[in-house]
Amino acid sequence: MEGDKCLVLLSGGIDSSTALWWAKRRFRTVHAMTFDYGQRHSLELEYAKKLASLAGVEKHVILRLDFLAGLGRSALTNRSLEVPKGPYPDRGVISTYVPMRNSLFGVVAGAYMDANGIGDLVLGVHSEDVPNYPDTRPEWASALESLLNSGSALAFEGKKRVRVHTPLISLRKADIIRLGLSLGVPYEWTWSCYSPKDGWPCGECPTCVQRAEAFAEVGVEDPLILRLNREKKEVKDAQGTLKGGQDHP
Repeated sequence: MEGDKCLVLLSGGIDSSTALWWAKRRFRTVHAMTFDYGQRHSLELEYAKKLASLAGVEKHVILRLDFLAGLGRSALTNRSLEVPKGPYPDRGVISTYVPMRNSLFGVVAGAYMDANGIGDLVLGVHSEDVPNYPDTRPEWASALESLLNSGSALAFEGKKRVRVHTPLISLRKADIIRLGLSLGVPYEWTWSCYSPKDGWPCGECPTCVQRAEAFAEVGVEDPLILRLNREKKEVKDAQGTLKGGQDHP
């Protein structure tokens, strides 16, 4: 075991769920935190709840930071802006970037950690985020760690130094999936899509494209799509059985 207690920032996606299962192997007690920041849909919050339950975390905290929707123009919080389609650009801030979101998340997480005697924060940022999201870079994570230590009562009183862990920072999405499969991450309960349609991924936004390409590279069918198709068939079969029963009393 690496330590006593940690906090994982859990969005409900592939990266944060893999970070959560990574943390389970290294810390005796794991807390999870999810943010409702006024994003376009609440599906990822429901998936985060499911993942936290499956992981058996000590406590799952969901906090509202919906003021973020009014602080900057992002396609994730402003429904008047169109979510881009196709793959992520090779470089450059994309319209789904929420200004300073992860920095705010990190500071709020630090406050919770300070209040609960937690010295370790686990983030799911990874190498393929870096070209498009400034607040996922290694230097950002290092700066966050310095900031938390400069303001933490735990560090100030010499009780423990805050550490920010980024176990996926050098990994591509396909590598993350391989790691997660080895850890037993239930990827059928992870959500990535920015523009869901009736509970299904759109298949067109950058994160959908990235997810599909990563699972294809690993050589595994996306467990989420398999589950949704299975549930769709079960509903259809049940409706057929009900209709048949009505036709033949």
